[in-house]
Amino acid sequence: MFPYEFYKVLHLLAILVLFTAMGGLAMVTLRGGTDEEMKAARKPLMIAHGVALLVILVAGFGMMARLQMMGSGWPGWIFGKVGVWLALGAGTALVKRPMGNAWYLLLPIVGAVGAWLAVTKPF
Repeated sequence: MFPYEFYKVLHLLAILVLFTAMGGLAMVTLRGGTDEEMKAARKPLMIAHGVALLVILVAGFGMMARLQMMGSGWPGWIFGKVGVWLALGAGTALVKRPMGNAWYLLLPIVGAVGAWLAVTKPF
């Protein structure tokens, strides 16, 4: 078992990679181009997005285990964080659309909600 700090740093690193990939996907959409060019530009970003989502989940559960929170009753803020994780996971479908630039503006707000939940643990 790794220490709590290891999981926290891993969690934060994966969040940085996730937001970088999402920003890159938004920029590819805004730049436009042929379908072939966009597919080639999206592929490594989608891979980074998927790997980051997995690492965020594993590191998050690792932190919960180190804090002995893996019992039957999770606090409400954990469910909020899972909701943010799901929204960011589904966000790639929105970024690919012509209105993907709206998602580019929403990314910081979704990230702020996740950070607020992690810092304040409101419920």
